[in-house]
Amino acid sequence: MEQLSLFQSVIEEQQTKFQLMDRVKVILIDEAIDSEAHHYRKFYEPFVIHKVGEITNICINKKHGVTYEVDIYGIKYLFLEEELVWIG
Repeated sequence: MEQLSLFQSVIEEQQTKFQLMDRVKVILIDEAIDSEAHHYRKFYEPFVIHKVGEITNICINKKHGVTYEVDIYGIKYLFLEEELVWIG
């Protein structure tokens, strides 16, 4: 029997929508879903909207949920799960 740490049990409980190396497209989420993320992408990073990238890391956090590190043209950005669409 293997001993689990607190961090391992949290990771096992949280299901992720995407996996490492998945190709995803970035979308601008509705302001009603997350107004902070919506405005940040719209005004500070509009150039990543509708771009395709590859998931390089998955960060699971109780407070913020699941965030994904996505590589777009060699630069890594963090996105919420709702900001991404799987394309294969």
